[in-house]
Amino acid sequence: MAEHRTKLHPVVRFLATGAYLGYAPVAPGTVGSLGCAVLMWFFVPEVTAATSHLGLWVMLLSTLAFAALAIWAADLAERQFGHDSSRIVIDEYAGFVVSVLLLPKSLLLFAVAFVLFRALDIVKPFPARQAEALPGGVGLVTDDLVAGIYTNILLRVMLLVQGW
Repeated sequence: MAEHRTKLHPVVRFLATGAYLGYAPVAPGTVGSLGCAVLMWFFVPEVTAATSHLGLWVMLLSTLAFAALAIWAADLAERQFGHDSSRIVIDEYAGFVVSVLLLPKSLLLFAVAFVLFRALDIVKPFPARQAEALPGGVGLVTDDLVAGIYTNILLRVMLLVQGW
């Protein structure tokens, strides 16, 4: 039986494809992650010791809200593009946001975060591979969130060890 596919709203298509980076002919997930890194560099404020508790809560809640938006958009896009389509890269955006959440803003840190996140997203260590099996947008996004959490933890360990 043929799957019923509805036309995807342009705003959802824009979000799910990471501002159309998901249409990259080669490695759209990597291109999407890179696009997110560039956006975060220019639009996310630096977290410092002087950042207020309110500012920290706003960043955390904004990240949770973005993850929910990513799940919603990925779910709708998957119905249009098919299961785990390479065009859907909002999951990479959500994962990379978590990768650098509440960390110092530096080009070196962002570069290392990018490499670590992509590696972990490809390898999918426990429980990322299991999370990927969840249905719809939840599965699409959750494995990237896990990779982002692991990346964030590894970066924090590197910062402690290296004294960055």
